[in-house]
Amino acid sequence: MTETTAREVGLRFDGPDDVAEQLQVLRAEVEQLRSEVVRLDADLDESRRLNLRAAELLDVVYEELGASRPRRTEQPRESRTDRSRDEPIGREGTT
Repeated sequence: MTETTAREVGLRFDGPDDVAEQLQVLRAEVEQLRSEVVRLDADLDESRRLNLRAAELLDVVYEELGASRPRRTEQPRESRTDRSRDEPIGREGTT
């Protein structure tokens, strides 16, 4: 955490009354910042909710697009390759 001195934030303490007044100003600013954090937190929650909804809708769109496309026929077994060894599947043990 960063320590900030009264001089760095421009506070002057000319007497006890001035100290009380400055503290009141700082309390008001802290309260304002807290309410801003609460508002931003609510906005973040709403943004997350909308992003999840958008992802759900995209899933539906992709499913619909996939259902409306004609299915590709699968390649014959001999022409597919085993990606781990780059050898045709079904040809093990042949020389």
